[in-house]
Amino acid sequence: MILSNRYSLPSNFATGGMGEIFKCTDTHLNRDVILKILREGEDSRRLLDEQKALLQIRSRHVVQLYDIIEVEINNEHRKALILEYIDGETLAPGSFELGESYLKALWQISCGLEAIHKAGIIHRDIKPSNIKVDASGNIKILDFGLSRRQGQDAATVNAIGTPIFMAPELWKKDDVSFDSSIDLYAFAITALALIKNPRIPAALSTYPPAPIQKGELADYLDGIPDDIIDLIELCLSHNINNRPTISTIEQALKRHLLHNKHRALLVANGTIYELHKNSTNINVSITPLGAISINYDGYQFTIKNQSGAVTVNNSRLADGEILPHCCVLTFGTSSNRKFITFDVSNPEVMP
Repeated sequence: MILSNRYSLPSNFATGGMGEIFKCTDTHLNRDVILKILREGEDSRRLLDEQKALLQIRSRHVVQLYDIIEVEINNEHRKALILEYIDGETLAPGSFELGESYLKALWQISCGLEAIHKAGIIHRDIKPSNIKVDASGNIKILDFGLSRRQGQDAATVNAIGTPIFMAPELWKKDDVSFDSSIDLYAFAITALALIKNPRIPAALSTYPPAPIQKGELADYLDGIPDDIIDLIELCLSHNINNRPTISTIEQALKRHLLHNKHRALLVANGTIYELHKNSTNINVSITPLGAISINYDGYQFTIKNQSGAVTVNNSRLADGEILPHCCVLTFGTSSNRKFITFDVSNPEVMP
């Protein structure tokens, strides 16, 4: 096999009986990469176009496509991809106890899938064996061999995929059209498969899968927040319009993972006020202009009660409304006013 001068195969590389994926070296950047030779056939042009779309994706949770090159094999020229080399293990079924680590894994997968969908791509083969965990615990989605673009290309003449991860609409005998919601179905099955001693409801193990009953996953996901269980159940709906977007799932998971991790700070009349998991209520009073009480419930900051003239970013908020994470509280009116900055930290979910 003859490569571009930029990439070199290992010295012990043997020709003959070659597969399609090889580890090699990018000599310009001195890093390991993966060389993937594209299959020949009638779908090769479509596949190449879709792989080009992956060049637009920049997510720490999606394998990166660095380059598209041409290689020579037995005097024939073939297209090949240069992909990020992930030094890690495939995500194995049964890897997680139900808890924070499990939610973090789902969140990382949802982040990668969100980036894929924003690029207009349907992955079409989401499952644990197409997800890897690198040495830092960072989860990445890979293998776009079945991917399609959203829209006109999202159709097939027969069912292709891994049966238990395939949405019910893919099991038609005639021409099948689909959209990104098939990835949501596969995401939900993946979520069940990752649980230690995984169990799949019997209805989902038939081909094609049957619908499950509302609330049926509560036993399988005992201890996971109710709204997350509800979203995973909706992903399995036979009505594709009921399936949530992956962005909705990512936001819901992030909300729970950041529970009790925020800190808010106010300074009024020389007094420092802090809100966090160990200090959930404050009362700020500037006599005679006004007063306000704020509560932190682990997720958000809420106005409990107020008196006098107090506005938030020049608007009057009612008791029970949520404070923006960065805003200015104004006490008083006209020329007699005091301004206080309300600032909340921006914690991040980490692997």
